[in-house]
Amino acid sequence: MDWAQEEEESFRIFQGRVLSEYDRMVKEFDFTVIDGTQPIQLQQRQIRAIVNSYLTKPREKAVLKQ
Repeated sequence: MDWAQEEEESFRIFQGRVLSEYDRMVKEFDFTVIDGTQPIQLQQRQIRAIVNSYLTKPREKAVLKQ
């Protein structure tokens, strides 16, 4: 992307921009953030619990305007 003379520095800048965009999206779309530095088994349990909470919620009935 030519953000810096050295490829590694250019890639670091790119990574920083990607992270900034994800941080923005977390706020905008109310994403749930999982700590990716935790053991994969713990991450998997967290994801399953989050998904399960959505699947077990009573469904809201759509109200049709007449």
